[in-house]
Amino acid sequence: MRDQSARSTYQHQSIIHRRTRGAILSAAKELLAQSGISGTNMIEIADRAQVSRASLYNHFRDKHEVFLALVESELERISTLAMIAQSRSEALYLISCEISNHPGLKSALTSDGEIMASALTAREHKIWVEIYAQLSKIFATDVVGVGLILRWLMGQVTAPLSDAHSKEQAERLASIL
Repeated sequence: MRDQSARSTYQHQSIIHRRTRGAILSAAKELLAQSGISGTNMIEIADRAQVSRASLYNHFRDKHEVFLALVESELERISTLAMIAQSRSEALYLISCEISNHPGLKSALTSDGEIMASALTAREHKIWVEIYAQLSKIFATDVVGVGLILRWLMGQVTAPLSDAHSKEQAERLASIL
């Protein structure tokens, strides 16, 4: 009886933890699109997420940690979309559109060029390792193929494509893989 009560309490706390984290990441995503990384602070994130500052700091040390978690969350979301695609070209197209139309990336490029340049060149960072692993899993290709896909996608961060160009280039790239 006692084990069941403890398990129920733990499950409840776990649900609250996930909801709070989700609210924080959702607020950070909105603020990133609106003000960029440098134009956002922890107080704004807590206020937008409707959580206490103490709760925010229980989840994240600083705003860069929040935005890193947001990148991880977006990577997971986009990877899931690509994994259910019917073909390589469709998966490439979906990823391309997500990158080219991402309001947070657009805002960050405009307001946080130095931060974005640093992020795009930090090859040893755990996010890059995860991006590489996800692309390998999605496209089941070798190092050269993943490198080609990654370079194509990185170009779209700084020079987004139209949907038509995304589709055309995705089909071309898929035929090469």
